[in-house]
Amino acid sequence: MSLLVADEDGVVAGFSGCGENRDADARAETGELRSMFVAPRSWRRGVGRALLAAALDDLREHGYSEVTVWSFAGNERANAFYEAAGFTRDGAERSEDAWAHILELRYRRSL
Repeated sequence: MSLLVADEDGVVAGFSGCGENRDADARAETGELRSMFVAPRSWRRGVGRALLAAALDDLREHGYSEVTVWSFAGNERANAFYEAAGFTRDGAERSEDAWAHILELRYRRSL
């Protein structure tokens, strides 16, 4: 797994994590964007786009040809971000104990 960190003047502005896909139905060529966070003070400044681009490059360098990401169904801001970056919902949904059974949607895109 790779962890990528963005900083602005020595302060963490955000991070993304990516690597092998953990889904039971994942094919070998499918990587996963496991985490994505941008501090609110850094929103709308290109930090998220830069972190996503770096994560997608990292996945390509590791031989993946597509990527998935799970996002909370109610997180309209994140879902719009992923959709603007070319991700589409693939129909998979889940809810887990760790996230208080909040509905998650899986997005997918090719690399």
